Amino acid sequence: MFEIFLTNSANKSQKKLDKALRVKIKESIEQISKDPENSGEKLVSPLSNVYSRHIKYKGKEVRIAYGIDPEQNTIFIYLIAFHENFYKRLKNILDAG
Repeated sequence: MFEIFLTNSANKSQKKLDKALRVKIKESIEQISKDPENSGEKLVSPLSNVYSRHIKYKGKEVRIAYGIDPEQNTIFIYLIAFHENFYKRLKNILDAG
């Protein structure tokens, strides 16, 4: 099982979500930690080192963007947010980081 680290961006964004959704996110992150490469879809350039897991919640899409460091057995959660402007925000986070 991989160790999970939430970036400041991911931590701040998930704190703004309601409790029921945070529970679903926590369950999804646990699934990611068990099998990260098959728990989300690998994104394409310029985000080709990032995976995205999709969650449906009250008819809306929520995304969890994460990267895998197999040498350190670690997963970095970059962003947790609704689909709208998700990839633009993710690119800004990764460019700044």
